[in-house]
This record gives sequence, structure tokens and C-alpha cells, in this order.
Amino acid sequence: MNAEFPYPLNEPQRRRLTITLAGLETQLAALRQQLERRPPDDLCLTRYEDVIRPRETSLLLPAIRVAEARLRELAHALRLPVLSQPVRRTFVAALELARINLYECRPRSGLAGFGQVAPLTAEYLEREIPRLETALQSLIALLQKADINAPT
Repeated sequence: MNAEFPYPLNEPQRRRLTITLAGLETQLAALRQQLERRPPDDLCLTRYEDVIRPRETSLLLPAIRVAEARLRELAHALRLPVLSQPVRRTFVAALELARINLYECRPRSGLAGFGQVAPLTAEYLEREIPRLETALQSLIALLQKADINAPT
């Protein structure tokens, strides 16, 4: 056992701990950021329920900070490596996957597998889904073209 580094790990152990703690760190950060802002706004197809009330923030934020500090101490003590999270590529991949799933909602593709699609509905979906796909493709192209060296 090294006097300077008393907590040896093999590579699979190091990787497992790093991935687990990085996932926890991400969830703690997301919760903290949510509390520091405001409750999420409902979307067209998503209604947020069981939201955290503003008065709970004063109880939760200190507990989150304690958990984050303990996590940092553990990561530093074990000398765990820092993971990289490619923000732009993550959004591009998620949007591409959504676009694929959207294609499967067209009546001539996958939706018909769920039963007969009414003719007017099929006509509407065959016309409108490609328009949404085009909008998504434009967004994806913009994300892919954006200058990654531009100042943030």
C-alpha cells in the first residue's frame, strides 16, 4: 500500500466507481439547479406533477450541498478520473433518435402496426410528420455546424 495513496483500485473498480459517482453527481447537480431556478413549465404533451415546492428549497439545498461535498471528498480520496460529457453530441444523438422514432409513427411505416389508421388521420400524419422531421433536421444541422470554438 502506497503511503501517499492508501486506497488502491484496479481499473474495473475505478471505472465502476467513477461512472456511479458521476451519475449521482449529475443527478444532484440537476436537482440543485432545478431548486435554484423555478419549477419546470408544463409542455404541450408533458405535465409535471409532484413538483418540489419553493418552501422545500431551504431544506433540500443544504442537504444536496452536503451530499455533493461528500461525493467530491470520495472522488478526490480515490483519485477518480474526470469523465467528459459531450453536451452538443448528446443533444444531436437524442434528436436523431427522436427523428427515427418519429419516422416510425408515420402510417406507412410503423404506426399501421398498431391497427388501421383512419384515412384522414393517415393523410394528415403523412403530410405533417415530414414537416416536423424537416424542422428537426434543421435544428440538428445547426447544432452540428455551430462554432465549437466560439466563446461561451
